Amino acid sequence: MKKKIKEYMKNHKKLRILSITIISVLSLFLIINLGRYVKKIYEDYITRTQVFYFNSDKLTTDNKEFEINYWSGIDSYPILITVNSLDNNLRGTNIPINYTITCVPDQDMACDLSQNGGTIGTLTHKDSFTVTARPERNFNIGERVSIRVKAKASLPYEKELSAVFTFVVGKYELSYKIEDQTGQPYLESVISNPVDYYIVRTPFGNYSQNEEISSSVYESLSAEDKAKCSSARITLSFDPHNFRLDMTNYYYQHKISETITQIDGYNYVNSFTFDINAQTAVSIKFYKIHTENDYTYPITNNTTAINFTAS
Repeated sequence: MKKKIKEYMKNHKKLRILSITIISVLSLFLIINLGRYVKKIYEDYITRTQVFYFNSDKLTTDNKEFEINYWSGIDSYPILITVNSLDNNLRGTNIPINYTITCVPDQDMACDLSQNGGTIGTLTHKDSFTVTARPERNFNIGERVSIRVKAKASLPYEKELSAVFTFVVGKYELSYKIEDQTGQPYLESVISNPVDYYIVRTPFGNYSQNEEISSSVYESLSAEDKAKCSSARITLSFDPHNFRLDMTNYYYQHKISETITQIDGYNYVNSFTFDINAQTAVSIKFYKIHTENDYTYPITNNTTAINFTAS
């Protein structure tokens, strides 16, 4: 019987080649799947024995989206991102984690990275880097533009985190943010005014109300007439149950107006309006009642705790 099969296969060359091919394909398939199985066992071993964690304060596995309003459309915008090897109960991976960083900007935007990657050590279990979104042209009011940031752990285990940051140009070309962190006794409202012109608030001479004048014209005015102009008029409003204004601040001392509310029979400021000059950055300090909170805006929180309006 074996002899007949052997003779049959010898006389049917095509069938013999086909049989060898099928056996080879099946063998390759088994080897590939065996390799995947072994890799899965190894990865499971890593996650069990090494307790692998790769997380971030801003990047997520589901590509979280952030929207930054009140962007000037002119200024660069730095974003500090922290990655860590901790889980929620502060257990950490007990071996270093290597990771790489990439950033993909929309057209007319650029991404500057403080580093192309790094290592999360076993002492602090944290590492940080800065991504700076940089416009390559001046964007107009209402325009939206995004950058996409990705961090990928490569050793000892692969995991990818990412986020999209969308910048929206504000109506008044001003940018606004709150800088804060957990445990800090105060926060700072930061306003940046990149424009190079002033608005006449009170008519004088040949100038009418709401007329725009250049910085060079403004500088030629008398002190009395300068006081009738400002580049931007800002109002900050807030809940004094949560925040107390630093009333020694220059801009509060030179305020245009304020509103007051009572708490337990005491008067507290809950809003004030002030003017700022062209090409100026302003920082207003507020003391926090709840220091355990982080009011950072807009990246950490989608809504601002200190409300901002401008004209």
